[in-house]
Formats: sequence, structure tokens, C-alpha cells
Amino acid sequence: MSSPEVIEDLIPAVQAGRVLLIGEVPGTNEFPRLITDLVVNVLADSQPVVVGLEVPFTEPLDGEEWGPFWLRDPLYSDGRSSLAMAELVTTLADLRAAGFPLVTVGLDGPWVAPGSSLDLRSLDDLEVPRDTAMAGHFLAAMDQHPGAAGIILAGREHTGVARGTETMGSIVAPWFPGSIALLGTTSGGTALTLLADGPAPMPVAGNAGLGVGAVWSDEPGADGHHGFVNPGPITAAAAFPRS
Repeated sequence: MSSPEVIEDLIPAVQAGRVLLIGEVPGTNEFPRLITDLVVNVLADSQPVVVGLEVPFTEPLDGEEWGPFWLRDPLYSDGRSSLAMAELVTTLADLRAAGFPLVTVGLDGPWVAPGSSLDLRSLDDLEVPRDTAMAGHFLAAMDQHPGAAGIILAGREHTGVARGTETMGSIVAPWFPGSIALLGTTSGGTALTLLADGPAPMPVAGNAGLGVGAVWSDEPGADGHHGFVNPGPITAAAAFPRS
């Protein structure tokens, strides 16, 4: 369970017609769990939510069927397809099935294994920059659910909102005034990291001086984020099981 302090800090950032973007440290248990706990708290107030995840838009995200992205060769498996991310997808699907006003949208293009064919419906994604396509998937979902609050969990290279940077965040944020982008930091620990011979737990240094919680300002800084969110010590997520 996430620190109550972190959730309390973040709840004011999740409002109808706004988007909270979190640039995660990939491959941890804590960042996916943070999204789960935050969504549960927001739904308790009957606020509809659209959650965008850095997984292929072609995946079903129903918590039951797992497509090629999750079952890909371990040599290519990174934190985006960890067991913790799969558990997040499953929990969100369960909440949706229980009747809560929640939508989960895959932001990324399809996973295409080397040597395999490409799904024809994915061709449009190849004609535009990756971040532009990611933004398009999220904007389409928000457009279909007016009055929803948006939450995005993705790599920090995508979540900055500084104008002119052509990141996903910089494309999404102008459509939703008051949106907030937070850089994920930690108190140290380990994260599932993709190495030359596959994923493995690797140490992650903590950010000295940044306590547990979330802090932001009105304007983004040089890194394109308004502030930071620190869930505390982190632990490496397990790889998605293939059997």
C-alpha cells in the first residue's frame, strides 16, 4: 500500500478536465501501486477517471487476456511489462467491471516481435512521431469521456510538458489547463532493469533531500515537470510470468 501522505498530496492534482502526468522510475512495485491507490481514492468521490499507461494500445487491458507485449521474449522485456504493471491493469479492469467510471487506455504503439508481421491497424502510428501517437491515443480517450480526470503513468522522457519539446505531455497538457506533470523520484532501492541479457533487479540511488510525498509549483522547471513525487523506498518488480 502506498504511503497515505503521498496519496493525500496527489488527490488535489486529480480533477475533472485536468491531467496528472507521472514520469515513473520504471520496473518498480511502487509506482504502479501508487496509481492503483490513487485511482481507488479518486473513484471513492465518484470522479470519473481515464488512466493512460505506457503499454500498446492494441492490448486488451482486461486483466484476463495477455497479448504479445506481455509475453514477448525476456530479452526485450522491461519494466513496462512487469508483473506489477500487469497487476495494475488487472485491478483497473476489476474496478471497471464493478461499475466504477474508469477507462484504461494504452498509449504506445504495438509491440512487434522481430521478424513478425505488423497489424494493419497500427500503420497510422508509424507515420507520426512516437510521442505524438501516444498523445493522440490519450486525447481520444479523454474526448470520449468529458468530465473525466486524467492520470498518465509513463517514462519521464514522455511526461514533461514544456512547450516546444514535442513530448507526449507537451501535446496533451495545453488541452487541459491546470494539468500537472511530476517527476518520479525515490528514496533508493532496486528496479527491474533491462540489460543486455534480459531484465534484472538493479540498484537505484535515492534523491537526497527529497522526502516522501509530492510537491509542485505553478510552472514547469527545466526538466519539463512541475515538481516531483516520491513514493519512498522502491523494490524491483518481478517479471511477468510466462507459464
